[in-house]
Amino acid sequence: MTEPDDIAALHAHLAWPRGRDLAAADLPAWLDRLARAAAARGAIELGELATAVVRDPDSPDRLYDLGYALIDAGAPSIAASVLWRCLALVGESEEVVCELVSALESALAYGDAFAILEARAELRARSFLCRYLYAFDAAMTGRLAVTRAVLAELAADSIDTAAMRATIEGIVERADRVAGACSLDGADLRGWHYVIAGGLLLHQSPYGFDAPMRGRYAYLRDSLDRVAFGIDRLVALVRAAGAAPPCVYAPPGPGHDAVARALAARLEVPVAPWPAVGSPAPGIVALYDLAQLPPAELPRLVHRRAGQILFAHASPWTRDCPIAPDVTTLLYQTLDPPESFDELATHASLADDELAADEPARFDALVARAWPLAPGTRTRLYAGGPVASNRFV
Repeated sequence: MTEPDDIAALHAHLAWPRGRDLAAADLPAWLDRLARAAAARGAIELGELATAVVRDPDSPDRLYDLGYALIDAGAPSIAASVLWRCLALVGESEEVVCELVSALESALAYGDAFAILEARAELRARSFLCRYLYAFDAAMTGRLAVTRAVLAELAADSIDTAAMRATIEGIVERADRVAGACSLDGADLRGWHYVIAGGLLLHQSPYGFDAPMRGRYAYLRDSLDRVAFGIDRLVALVRAAGAAPPCVYAPPGPGHDAVARALAARLEVPVAPWPAVGSPAPGIVALYDLAQLPPAELPRLVHRRAGQILFAHASPWTRDCPIAPDVTTLLYQTLDPPESFDELATHASLADDELAADEPARFDALVARAWPLAPGTRTRLYAGGPVASNRFV
């Protein structure tokens, strides 16, 4: 069996949810194959951890260490199956439950994460972290009534617990702000994007809109027309807020400078140098792709200052990002950017067929309640959410 075939077989048998039902006696054989596949790819430590479980398959510590490493290695669905076996051995362990929930969240299996926490009321009663995760996963599955109820039980007693409580408070406050203007059902991608991420989504993909994508892109070969559309929509939002920004900033990264220059030209303001120190405020920080923001620049943008807007034309939706943009044009899983941005300033907006799913009346109703955003701490951009979309695995 070739390596790609072996990896596919490992995912087919070990990945959640099928791996959850794998008999304990069959697990060592599959983990042995995992160890060999990891070694073939140069993941020596991961292979050694898998081999250790093969030798001692009933060791909770070895199972936990392997599950943790699999999350770090970008295989959360396999990690979840390993951690599920670990949980079966140790019972109501806060550490194992929380790590299992983390794996399931990374695999976008929020419903299963919620179910695991819901079934463990006693653990939630004694664990702030489990109560927080229960409230969060309730929101990520559209159960806002549960999120609201649990919020009252989150009594913060440290900087870390205060930050977790603030995350849940923000979700509830934003949901309350758009109540009646947004349906917040299984098809309301824009409404849920605002409630969970705290930002505005300008464009919904028309491809598979009713099902299976519901407004997100899977693979996107981007175009200058699409980028120009996002800039036009952002300019309309800026003008609706009534105060023109003094400048536009472009952080280091591919495509950011081109987007910043085109946006500045439309607003008739200068492009300012990216600050060597301090924070870029006020003004618009313009990105092409949120995933291409250098990690070193993140601390400058965690807090939204007065008069500052963080704009990203494209944002990934199948993996978390440390901060969410205030405004993003679209959500993608895999992005192929334009070959050149040289002619961006001269491009028109999108054709009508590309706008078939944009629902302008619903967008306007959301903007009327949510825009402009107040200064504060930006939330993370969480993968997935209450609106389901198909994705490549």
